[in-house]
Amino acid sequence: MDAPTDRVQKVLAAAGIGSRREVERWIREGRLEVNGAVPELGQKLLPRDRITLDGRPVRLHAAKGGAKDLHVLLFHRSPGETLDLKAATSRVSEQLQLPRASGRWLAVQPMPPVDGGLEILTDDGAWAHRVSQGVHALTVDYVLRMRGPLSDPLVEEFRGATDCEGEPMTILQAEAQYGEGFNHWLNVTVRATRSALVRHWWGARGIIVSRLMRVRFGPIHLSRELPRGHSRPMTAGERSALGNEIQAAKDARDAAAITP
Repeated sequence: MDAPTDRVQKVLAAAGIGSRREVERWIREGRLEVNGAVPELGQKLLPRDRITLDGRPVRLHAAKGGAKDLHVLLFHRSPGETLDLKAATSRVSEQLQLPRASGRWLAVQPMPPVDGGLEILTDDGAWAHRVSQGVHALTVDYVLRMRGPLSDPLVEEFRGATDCEGEPMTILQAEAQYGEGFNHWLNVTVRATRSALVRHWWGARGIIVSRLMRVRFGPIHLSRELPRGHSRPMTAGERSALGNEIQAAKDARDAAAITP
C-alpha cells in the first residue's frame, strides 16, 4: 500500500500550483478534486492520487535530482501594468517576458496594479509562503511622485503618522525633494505599511501621489541595471540575505515580546 505523502495544500503549494490559501479556497468551492471527490481540508495525498482543478488534471512536476528546482525572479513592473499571474503559465511567461516556470508564477507581497517597481516572483509555493509569513517585519523603500502643496510641516506630520483609516502605519523615514511648481518627490521607508495607505494618507490632505514605486524590499534593491518590463534571477546570496533578515526580524520581535 502506498504511504501518504503530505497535505494536499502543502503538496500543491510546493509544486507552484497555487498558494495554500488558494488551494483551501478551491477545496471549499468544490473546484479541486482528488480521485473524483472534493477532499477534506488537510487531507493527505497518496502518490497515485489523481488531482483535478475545474475538471482539468493537475500535474505535479517531477523534481530534478529528487528536489524541485527553486526559481525566484526580480521583476521590474511598470506602474499600471497588470501582473496577471492566474493565466496559463506559458501565456504569463510570454506576456511578461519571463522564463518558463515549472509550476505557476506566484508574487510575494505584490504591489497594487496602480503602483510599480520591484516584484518578487517564484514558482515555488512553499518558498513564497515562508517568505510571506515574515515580510511584515522587513523595511521597504517607496519613491513617490507628488502633485500638490507639499511642505516641510506636512512631511513631518507624515513621519509621525501611526495609522490611516484605522489601519496601523509605521513610517521610519520620509525625505522630500522639492521640484518646481507642484511636482515633488518623496523617498519613504516603511515597515508593515501598504502602499495604498501611503496614497490615502496624502490624498486626504489634498496631495495626489501620481506615481509610487517600490525600490527596496528588505535587503533586495531594484537596481538601474534592471529595465522596466524585464526580470532577472534572484541570486543565492540575495535569497540567503532575505531569509536571514526575516529571521533576524522575527528573533528581535520574539525577544521584545518576552522582555518584562
